[in-house]
Amino acid sequence: MPHARRDFLKAMALAAPPAVPPASGRGYPFTQVDVFTDRPLEGNPLAVFTDARGLGDTEMQSLARETNLSETTFIFPRDAKEERKRGVQVRIWTPSGELPFAGHPSLGTATVIRKLRGGTAVQIDLDLKSGKIPVTFESHPSGLFAEMRQKNAEFGPTFTTDMIAPLIGLKA
Repeated sequence: MPHARRDFLKAMALAAPPAVPPASGRGYPFTQVDVFTDRPLEGNPLAVFTDARGLGDTEMQSLARETNLSETTFIFPRDAKEERKRGVQVRIWTPSGELPFAGHPSLGTATVIRKLRGGTAVQIDLDLKSGKIPVTFESHPSGLFAEMRQKNAEFGPTFTTDMIAPLIGLKA
């Protein structure tokens, strides 16, 4: 097994484990990162599969379950023109299902993409199930700072106490 290369950034720790072969025997490279930390093996862990072309939903779900992290992301590279227009296609999975959006996987994945592309990009646009999410970067003396502009929250119907209390065996 090749030795894992480690580059530690103030915003996250990057490690390059070997490719993981799903049941099909194909290999898929991934990086495990620690988001929101300046120390390795602390922060919020995330597995990022850097080229998931050829993986289906069942395989992504299985790989997310296998990593057993709160989230695992899958990057689907496409031509530069399409990425400029729509962003880098990324899908986010938990051990139990797919998410249209999540904060730490978006920031972590954008930072991995930036690093893979030379580490100089000021902005990486992600194409998530929830839509296009821009992530901007600034270098500071204390490390790299990433910020995303997510969509406004969407709220569902509002229920009164009188409606909810009886459902859980309480009086309003």
